[in-house]
Amino acid sequence: MYNRVKKKWTILIYADGNNEMEEVIYKSLLACEKIGSSNDINIVVEISKLGNYRTDEKNSWSGVRRYYVENGHSILIEDLGKTNTADPNNLYDFIQWGYENYKAEQFILVLSDHGGDFIGCFTDLSLKVPYIMGIPEMIQAINAIRTNLGYIIDVLVLDMCYMNCIEIIYELGQDKNATVKSVITYMDSAAYEGLNYEKLVISANEYSDLKDLKLFIKDLIDNQDFNMIAYEINHDKLEQVKLLFSEIGKKTERPLDMFKDQTENMEPVGLIKSINELLESLVIYSKKHFKGINSSISITSRDVGHLIFFYKKLAFSKNNFWVTLLNNTNKYNVFLQKDKVNVYSPITSESKIHYILKFSRS
Repeated sequence: MYNRVKKKWTILIYADGNNEMEEVIYKSLLACEKIGSSNDINIVVEISKLGNYRTDEKNSWSGVRRYYVENGHSILIEDLGKTNTADPNNLYDFIQWGYENYKAEQFILVLSDHGGDFIGCFTDLSLKVPYIMGIPEMIQAINAIRTNLGYIIDVLVLDMCYMNCIEIIYELGQDKNATVKSVITYMDSAAYEGLNYEKLVISANEYSDLKDLKLFIKDLIDNQDFNMIAYEINHDKLEQVKLLFSEIGKKTERPLDMFKDQTENMEPVGLIKSINELLESLVIYSKKHFKGINSSISITSRDVGHLIFFYKKLAFSKNNFWVTLLNNTNKYNVFLQKDKVNVYSPITSESKIHYILKFSRS
């Protein structure tokens, strides 16, 4: 069931259950079904399952499927079979498919799964080896939506842990013509069960007539039970933030201590104040009071260790003296490749090598 009649909003949900979160991810689809699409809203989901979570014939399948969600049930649109949900090319294909088949005045893209700060997200355990989607690769896929197709994402919702870091916010706005207008994520770590998708759909329906995007975002956040925050993606301001970090990198060897204690009468403290002012100007709305770097945006400045190789993939690290403060462990680089990373599962102390795929759509 394709719906090419233009509605007010289309909500695209990319939900990765090809891992130990399968049950939680599937229940998010059921939560959407409690309300479903309406005359104003399309709800479209690409969801994956390993097949371990089975309660009845309806959810006994495995693989990757695309659904159009209605009240009380979902209509299967496509069965993609065994597909790697950690592949950024698959994410890109889903977004393109959603835009072309479910027309709307504005679009919300929700990404739901594990998050691992600047390393990556979307783990997939369904294939011969485990995979994870790198942050630069994920955002390349998102930004290519505008570059290749001319589409805009009005609201990006990162329903994942540890996405509230300056490096990821900057990655979204590294280009002047950013695909994403605004991003919503958790101020802290996310609850394991993730967003309340029933409330998300209720809010989108209730406030679909709002022309003010910032007010629409405020209502979405207020109706969730978590400390969430929304940022405007503004290239010029984010570029200023990066430049200020570079200046800090030239003036101190102990950045983390400086961020924790800003009482010293030293020049970098003034730079931190300027960063906080810029960040505050980017905040559209937050559930709790925004106090700058120390309360929300996480700052990577110590213990990067052998992961520096992955940090250097980020746009934030390019032409930035800040990175020299993190680069104290070059001896580890010889053991790393940019397409592999050691990942610890939240339910075990045992690590596995996960592979990162490149984004190749053009």
